Amino acid sequence: MKKKILWKDAWQAITGSLGRFVAIFMLMMVAVFTFIGLKMTGPDMRSTAVDSFKNNNLADITVVSNYGLNSKDKQKIENQSGVKKVEYSYLQDSTVNDSKKSLRVYSESKKISKVELTKGHMPKNRNCQIFCVNRFFS
Repeated sequence: MKKKILWKDAWQAITGSLGRFVAIFMLMMVAVFTFIGLKMTGPDMRSTAVDSFKNNNLADITVVSNYGLNSKDKQKIENQSGVKKVEYSYLQDSTVNDSKKSLRVYSESKKISKVELTKGHMPKNRNCQIFCVNRFFS
């Protein structure tokens, strides 16, 4: 069999059932794009996470306690191997004026896990209570 006949037969198969050819071609395109997307998503997500960790100096480990940490607990944390920086802060869960809305208020971090403000503004009064923060989360 000559190649000329092979190409003629292939062309007749494509033109004879154009809809089937287009459908199979589209399925192959979707499969290729899905494969490419899945291969690229992992590295992109990792690089985004690494950039976010570096830019905001996020903590590697966060220790949370119901009743706070005493000096013995703090000493144990600071004496762990590999600990370079330690920062202690507070958080408070609260509801908004007899509604079903709730919010979590964090104390401001100076060195580790810096806050990134995306909308609104930070409280201007240093003695600001929880009611000053409510308007940022509504």
